[in-house]
Amino acid sequence: MSDEAGRVTPRGILTVCLVTLLLLSGCTLSGLSFRKDGRLTIENLADRSEITIPYLLEFSFAGTLSPKGASAFGVLIDWTPPPPGKTLASLLDNDPACSDPLGCPEGYLERNRITVTTETSIMIDNVPVGTDRQESRGYHEITIVLVDAEGRRVGETSAFARFRVPGINE
Repeated sequence: MSDEAGRVTPRGILTVCLVTLLLLSGCTLSGLSFRKDGRLTIENLADRSEITIPYLLEFSFAGTLSPKGASAFGVLIDWTPPPPGKTLASLLDNDPACSDPLGCPEGYLERNRITVTTETSIMIDNVPVGTDRQESRGYHEITIVLVDAEGRRVGETSAFARFRVPGINE
């Protein structure tokens, strides 16, 4: 790496580069998207808007739903979506109501503001008082993601907006 005088040699630099390259070759960045995917858009709710309940949320998707890939939309209110490949139901893994081997009871996701739909609009009519964190911010959050027929998130595509509901956030 260095000669008798303590200077770094070209051979030493090359050795360090090769070792670094070998160590980093085990890391992969495949499957990650580092560009904004604008195919999924919330049409009638600007970020930090104030709405009244019930509210018809409308969104659009400039893509194609298919049985072999993304076949529906997951609409989540006040939830961070699961990573790609995980189901929406996995958000409730620690919920005792979903500990049955068959999973959550019928309609339980919807009661917890997690909805799967093939439509590009959804009626928001269930926005309870938020957690202390949400109330301190004054906003609720809505996120829309793509899901497959089993409710697993497909890819990283999403649309997001924050909103306030008078009387709930005050």
